[in-house]
Amino acid sequence: MSEFTMKLQILARAELALARIQMRRAAKRTVFIGTALVFFVFAVVMFTVAAYHALVPRYGPSVAALVIAVIDIAVAALILLAASRTGSAENDEKLALEIRDLAYGEINRDVEQVRAELVKIRDDIHKIHSSLASFSSAAGNTLASLFGMLTKIGKRS
Repeated sequence: MSEFTMKLQILARAELALARIQMRRAAKRTVFIGTALVFFVFAVVMFTVAAYHALVPRYGPSVAALVIAVIDIAVAALILLAASRTGSAENDEKLALEIRDLAYGEINRDVEQVRAELVKIRDDIHKIHSSLASFSSAAGNTLASLFGMLTKIGKRS
């Protein structure tokens, strides 16, 4: 396997690893946010019950409903906080990004080397062409002079 192919495989694997890491993080966040939303719904229901009971004779069952609603909101806030901090795979993602960037850099370097070699080959071809042109011009002049001399010698004899 060529070095270039190996670099392309590394690049593809790094991109796949990044995609998997990002999908796992998104799934975790979705679960946390869904759970927080369930608690929020419970809190809204309890606030409703608490407000109802607060209007009913002063401080009876409503205080209990208010306490439960406050607890539900606190739990929902904690879950949302946990969802915002789900970055345990950030190191894995950074490593995958570094590998991907390294592979891109290596591939770009290889492409630049090939380009430089092609430019050098083009320049060498131009040099050969100009050498051949000057050689053929010099050879033509020499042959013309030689032919002229031979013609003069042939006329004398």
